[in-house]
Amino acid sequence: MNMHSTARGSALIYILIAIALIAALTASFMQPATQQTRTQNSFKLAAELNGQVQMVRAAIQDCILQYPQGDGSINVAGYHPNYPLEPDSTYFPTSPAIRAADKNVANLRCPGNNPGSPNQAQHSQIFGGSTGRFMPAMPALFNPWTYRNGTNMTIDGVTFTGVFFQTTTTNTDAYLSEAMQKVDAQFTQCEADYVDGTGSNGCPASTKCLRIWVKRVAPACP
Repeated sequence: MNMHSTARGSALIYILIAIALIAALTASFMQPATQQTRTQNSFKLAAELNGQVQMVRAAIQDCILQYPQGDGSINVAGYHPNYPLEPDSTYFPTSPAIRAADKNVANLRCPGNNPGSPNQAQHSQIFGGSTGRFMPAMPALFNPWTYRNGTNMTIDGVTFTGVFFQTTTTNTDAYLSEAMQKVDAQFTQCEADYVDGTGSNGCPASTKCLRIWVKRVAPACP
């Protein structure tokens, strides 16, 4: 009787050990798969974000090169000619509805490319309409690209001077920040900033920011 009990006890131990080994092996196989998926997602997202960055940069440069005269009537304090004004600038009229309700890149207009006189405050749109250039939808979980053109602009505790555009996300998924850092790494330190926001470092608290510079004056290059 004791021999049978011992045998059964030993068998149970082996079974438990086998179950533990299977669980450990399963975990070891699952973790790399999860990591691999995250890496793939971050590379895919980085490529999508970088494609949008290149398109926006090209569109702004194209505007400057095609219309180097700009708009000599712009009297906005701190404005950097001949770059586009911020879409919601008070320089634009509300009737007709030229002024946008936000600073989204999708609403940028090109100074100098005017439907009327060279100094008319009705710059043609850079994206949409008859331009043949359309701003693609933002990747999921990201806010639209926004555009700034100014001098001594205080944003989340930092003073900025220059021209830049940026996107943000408040989502905490690791692959999102990894993708933003991958895009940042493709530029020089003067051209792009990835910021994990605190509310006092130029990016809102609990927010990740990817900033692309078109003209950088301040802060100075790291």
